Amino acid sequence: MSPPHIDPLSPPPASTDSVAVQAQAWIAWLASGTVDDIGMQAFERWLAAPGHRRVFERERQLWRSLGPRPKATLAPTRRRARVRRWSLAAAAVLALAWVAPDAWLRLQSDHRTGTGIAEVALPDGSRAVLDADSAIAVQFDGQVRRIALLRGRAWFQVAPGQPQRFEVRAQGGVVEDISTAFAVSSDATGVQADVEQGQVRVAASEGGGWTWLQAGQRAAFAPGGRVQRLADQAPDRIAAWRQGELLLDEVGVAEAVQRIGRYRRGPTFVRGDLSQLPAINAAFRIDRPEQALDALAGSAGLRVTRLPMGVAIVQVDARK
Repeated sequence: MSPPHIDPLSPPPASTDSVAVQAQAWIAWLASGTVDDIGMQAFERWLAAPGHRRVFERERQLWRSLGPRPKATLAPTRRRARVRRWSLAAAAVLALAWVAPDAWLRLQSDHRTGTGIAEVALPDGSRAVLDADSAIAVQFDGQVRRIALLRGRAWFQVAPGQPQRFEVRAQGGVVEDISTAFAVSSDATGVQADVEQGQVRVAASEGGGWTWLQAGQRAAFAPGGRVQRLADQAPDRIAAWRQGELLLDEVGVAEAVQRIGRYRRGPTFVRGDLSQLPAINAAFRIDRPEQALDALAGSAGLRVTRLPMGVAIVQVDARK
């Protein structure tokens, strides 16, 4: 998908609606997965024009929510045009979600990582550190400091002394800070919360019963399930990926491959059933993912086939 052909030096559009249409075109391009440097330069020039950033953020929020719209107070003709415009926008979002798996995530997230780790300064002075292949959306207002963990893992150090509660939401559940540093992960198996300092409380659903956790304690839940306590862990081992270490304790081989794969620059695929292989106990450096993958393969009896574009195929080595 090519970037919109909009001349940032041309006279500004006559109406806010015209700017909104341009903003939607940029949003679709940003979500398409075909972003390049030249297009980003054009987008930044467009965004710098007076009033464009405000309209862009408004349109992005509408695309992110795609929920019921407030009743319009516009004239009927203009209201019908706006409804039609948003019907087309909704259709475009569905099309993007089909052709680009990450399109929805790109529109939803405020901060997102690729193969590296990133630190984020939150508006209240709190800190978040995102693991590779992770994404969050920040939703702070006068009543609550809310983080939506959309993918992956994140560690939070919460600024004290704020009247608003601090919570992390993932897969329908919530992890609420009391005064602490903690990590939350979200993947296909569910959500896990690990407390490094202080105390948190965890609920598998909004309004559900709370499970309280202190330093070194962990819990997990699956969507629609119940919070389950996990074995305690030394606080200095929680979110060790922040220090560049990937610690695998009794982890299945397929999951170990997936965890290493998040730090690789190309896709990693598992071929065949690895569930019968013994669980892994190991420590790897995340800044050396290829060495980690080879070391895992050597210890677990796997073969790694590397193809162009960074593709790696992992399967049981039949020769052993």
